[in-house]
Amino acid sequence: MKAIIIDDEKHVREGLLLLADWDRFHVTTVLEAADGHEAMDLILKHKPEIIFTDMNMPRCDGIELLKKIHTTKLNAKVIVISGYDDFKYTKNAITCGGFDYLLKPINPTELNDTIQRAITEWKEQNKAISISPVEKEKNTVQQIEEYIRLNFREDIKLQDIANRFFLSREYISRKFKQEYQETLIDYVTKVRMEHAKQLLRNPVLKIYEVAEEVGYQNDKYFIKVFKKMEGITPKEFRNITAKKSMIITEEFNKILLSSKKDCFRMKVPKLFSKR
Repeated sequence: MKAIIIDDEKHVREGLLLLADWDRFHVTTVLEAADGHEAMDLILKHKPEIIFTDMNMPRCDGIELLKKIHTTKLNAKVIVISGYDDFKYTKNAITCGGFDYLLKPINPTELNDTIQRAITEWKEQNKAISISPVEKEKNTVQQIEEYIRLNFREDIKLQDIANRFFLSREYISRKFKQEYQETLIDYVTKVRMEHAKQLLRNPVLKIYEVAEEVGYQNDKYFIKVFKKMEGITPKEFRNITAKKSMIITEEFNKILLSSKKDCFRMKVPKLFSKR
């Protein structure tokens, strides 16, 4: 981590170098500059995370420097140091992106507490900046997946989704496959088949009705897709499911009957026992 001290008074820069506990904050490089122009060159070159600047300096003062730093969008925390106990300096420092405002003479405890807070906030913001795009991509893909599950009965086209989410078809295809390990179209088909299998367990529904319920107007095409995905036709799936259900029912009835018989045997001796 790097820092820079900007002040036209050399003894002030030397004082900050001595008062700040740099090792504690893992600051390995501390740069120095006597005015804003010199500082700006060093800031753009080295990109320090912590910037200390005086407000009253020749050539380029602290307010002008703050404005320049603000326009660069540099991810740094600026701590303003000044002997001018004047609200206008504080206001300008805050308006132009200053993190905090310290008055001379500098209190060592206050200085190090401010550095600690500045570094903590810098780390949190840096983490948010690095994670934010990834999270945003993931959230968008999850929204697309949710949209598919809610609208699988519709004629979903990649271009329609691209238009809805204001993204390119290529981007959606790539990101969706990264997240779900299959193409968007294959995922739509999988969701339809999941619902089709649930509906096929209802013997009242015709195959063509199941097809329509999951988004297929042509039942023959639905049968073809179902067989490709499941390895058997919808009718075969229904028959197998019905047999399994029948076997389970029979087994349950056997257990129920056996339980009733055991209960009856336990009651019979009591009915005929001598009083």
